[in-house]
Amino acid sequence: MERLGPVGPDEAAHPLCIAVSGGGDSMALALLARRWRRHVLALVVDHALRAESAEEAALTCQRLAALDIPSRQLTLGALKPGGMQQRAREARFETLEAACVEAGGSVLLVAHHEADQEETLWMRQERGSGLRGLCGMAARTVRGRITLLRPLLGIRPERLREALRQAGVVWCEDPSNQNRRFRRVQVRQDLTNDERREMHEIRRRACVEQQDMEQRLAESTARHVAWQQEGWLKLAPDALLDPLEDELLGRLIRLVGGQDYAPDRQAVAALRQAGMGSLGRACLAPLRGREAGWMLYREARNLEEKAPARHGQCWDGRWRYLGPDRPDVMIAALGPHRREGRDVPACVLPALPALWAGDELIAVPEDMRGVCPDLPRAPFVWDGGTPLTGERDWGG
Repeated sequence: MERLGPVGPDEAAHPLCIAVSGGGDSMALALLARRWRRHVLALVVDHALRAESAEEAALTCQRLAALDIPSRQLTLGALKPGGMQQRAREARFETLEAACVEAGGSVLLVAHHEADQEETLWMRQERGSGLRGLCGMAARTVRGRITLLRPLLGIRPERLREALRQAGVVWCEDPSNQNRRFRRVQVRQDLTNDERREMHEIRRRACVEQQDMEQRLAESTARHVAWQQEGWLKLAPDALLDPLEDELLGRLIRLVGGQDYAPDRQAVAALRQAGMGSLGRACLAPLRGREAGWMLYREARNLEEKAPARHGQCWDGRWRYLGPDRPDVMIAALGPHRREGRDVPACVLPALPALWAGDELIAVPEDMRGVCPDLPRAPFVWDGGTPLTGERDWGG
């Protein structure tokens, strides 16, 4: 566990959080974490996808209590239609992140192990994943407001279950883990030892190349990109000249557009060559006036999202509200608005967050330029979810 590196002080006010499903892997992780740290908190998610899931979650909390591990049972709300497994994963992380932050934690342990890594790599190779995908799951990843740590990536699942047996700990078995209707189960059951070793060699080579790529992207970002406090970017005149910049441009589009993933590489290359257009909810256009170069900003379309003004609420995958709860107020796009001054292009303003009470504009973000300085202000911070470069430790 100590290979994880620094995770902050071992204090009750900042517990080390653990995602626990009740299965053997996560129960072993909870056991190991509790032996390592005094102040831990297990977060047990009831997916509410099976009738017995709530009872299983409650039983898991009881088993954790017997191990002197405090826990909190969380229940997922109704999932959006389409892609049930993917939706469940997204909702699960959002729930875990919120619970971790609420408890005062900033680090979440998850129980992916060596066999999970091998299966993930095999499936990504099947789909034709690029270099980044073939690096597999990272040991350390910054995501949203927390850091995800995977301390078991070098451990076989058989060893984890044996550790539980030695400690007299029982666990739940999810029947879906044996259902060959799912591709991951097929891969898990069919991979040979030689194929598993092959996946490790593929990952090793990919990680070496990826680390070099991350360094070059960080250097290119420093040379070519200027962040603007309203969530848009200025790109230097030579930023789009090199085809190697397609990777950087894709990540910038993901950042400005508030998306989980960068757009298709071919689409990014076409946009770079055109020098203007929209992709992934972001717009690329030449800078206006006397400045040379380009601007990248959130497009004004697809901004229908409205969210309650609750402390910590994330809006449009880009901005997080840090003001007090206001039950009668919603977070929504600023929309068409008269620009004040020349600091901010007019096309940037519609996609900014604002507080609304019905049709009445209540407040705009603090430190926002380009709007009337007399407008009331509210505390918003940029929270694009994933850092541009260097968010992962590829050595796990």
